[in-house]
Amino acid sequence: MTTSDELPATAGECVAMLEELEALKSHLAARQARITAHLDDLQADASARSVGAQVALARHESPHRGSRLLAMACTLVDDLPHVFQALDDGLINEHRAEILASEAEHVHSALRPDYDTALGELLGTGAPLGDRALRLAAQRIAMRLDDQAAARRRERAHRNRRVTSQRREDGTTQITAIVSDVHAAAIMQSLHLRAAQLKNQPDEDRSHSQIVADLFVSRLTGQITATHTPIALNIVISAEALLGDGDEPAEVVPMYGGAGGPIPASVARRLVTCAPEMGTRVRRLFADTEQLVAMESTSRTFDGLLRQFITLRDRTCRTPWCNAPIHQHDHITPDHQGGPTSIPNGQGLCTACNQLKEEPGWHHRVLHHYDLDPHDVETTSPAGQTVHSRAPDPPGLIPPEPTWTEESPGHWVLSA
Repeated sequence: MTTSDELPATAGECVAMLEELEALKSHLAARQARITAHLDDLQADASARSVGAQVALARHESPHRGSRLLAMACTLVDDLPHVFQALDDGLINEHRAEILASEAEHVHSALRPDYDTALGELLGTGAPLGDRALRLAAQRIAMRLDDQAAARRRERAHRNRRVTSQRREDGTTQITAIVSDVHAAAIMQSLHLRAAQLKNQPDEDRSHSQIVADLFVSRLTGQITATHTPIALNIVISAEALLGDGDEPAEVVPMYGGAGGPIPASVARRLVTCAPEMGTRVRRLFADTEQLVAMESTSRTFDGLLRQFITLRDRTCRTPWCNAPIHQHDHITPDHQGGPTSIPNGQGLCTACNQLKEEPGWHHRVLHHYDLDPHDVETTSPAGQTVHSRAPDPPGLIPPEPTWTEESPGHWVLSA
């Protein structure tokens, strides 16, 4: 394969090079998997959570994703040699190898060689299976090998039913309900049948999908439109945007989990000035200076406004590349080591990252923190990796112009 940066001359050559590059990516993914499994062997005394977090830092992924990559690597190298070889040969990509490895987690260890052999035969046929078809094929193989294990998996999944929300990037939110397939069928049938009846009304101008979505909201809130449901919002907005003299986007931080995000200044102003009869409570935090507020507490825990401020300052888990919702408020320098309950020594973390912080070999420290500096935390892993986590700027903050400073004759450095 050529390493030249020159582009192919024909469409056929373009397609051939794309195929070569895809095979190379799979080969490199197999190499990463082998190195990841070797790292796990080298740190046999460390927990899977700690090793997975180190993999995540190296690959610029969230700790949860790092744990999944570690699990995939160990399963491929230790239990699925045929699937690993298919990845190394470019027959499947990393994502599909992860699908097959994740399905292997539900197969008894004694039966995994048979599971791997059957998958190897399937992949060897060269059948063009997409992600879903490959997952279903793996599940069929697993069910044939151990029907009872598949039944227990289904029971565990039913016990794990829940409802979650995930903010999208266009002002909407995706609500996901994990329920049994029987209940899901009943819910969807009820919504669609009623939507079809409403769609036939002469004055109905909504689409079928819009009616289904509106029915979903109204049935959960007990109201026709749900516009009068009392809600609570945290909005971080600059004074200029609030008064109509600026267009800097504001930030919304949900009260009940889920990630927040920016909203247009005009929308934020409407939310802040919403009608009192709607029963909506909006907490406004004005960000008209480089720092929102400064607070300190004599308590050992982050409570009240101090806790709310850290949530609004950090917005998501401070671990690099994590982005999970904040569930716990952590002393960067632990309380038992004399760390104060203060804004500089506080950070918002998800539950998993707060637990990871207590693992052997992990160290967190606040870097130089002054009144006008952004909050910055340095994290060092057991393998010596060092990363920085900088709190996001408040809305309306204009970064200072970079300047050149002569530290010594002929030696200039760029500073912000």
